Amino acid sequence: MNEDEAVILARYVRALCPQQKFDEYTPDAWYDLLQDYDLQACKQAAIELGRRQPFIAPAEIIEEVRHARAGRLDYFQYEPDPNETSRQFTRNLRAQIADTLDGYRPPALTHAGSPRPVLELTASVGHNVPEAWEPPATRIRSALDIACPNPNCRAAVHKPCKTPSGRRMAGYHGTRVDAAKVAKGAA
Repeated sequence: MNEDEAVILARYVRALCPQQKFDEYTPDAWYDLLQDYDLQACKQAAIELGRRQPFIAPAEIIEEVRHARAGRLDYFQYEPDPNETSRQFTRNLRAQIADTLDGYRPPALTHAGSPRPVLELTASVGHNVPEAWEPPATRIRSALDIACPNPNCRAAVHKPCKTPSGRRMAGYHGTRVDAAKVAKGAA
């Protein structure tokens, strides 16, 4: 972020939080704290914070940006090219992780697979392959396998529960644990 973008961000936060006090030195102070971060990431963090609280501090923006970046790696999986060397593997892996953290989805690697359709391949196995495939029933193993029904949390599947202030909880809400027990019994 440069100094002009810090002015834009401060003005944006002022619009989100009209009761928060800003003066002519606020963008300079925010630039000193946020110069290592991207304007768009900071604006997105300010939006998320503005939904939860009436005032926004630069430290909270930094925390929200870091949390968003870490969340992008939740389902990251690098598929190496079988012909790459260990040096190429390390370089490519680091580049894909950096791109993923910045919010860019790396393109999927193209693999030379068989051009034949799956039904043709499985026909020689001797098993009947149904035309309409039905996904297996979801198996509930823990409270993370269901969305949190707590109205103050509403954490998605495989996401941790949060406190009303938006911080991650060490455990789960009781309603989520109860709902998981009910779903486990029904499955």
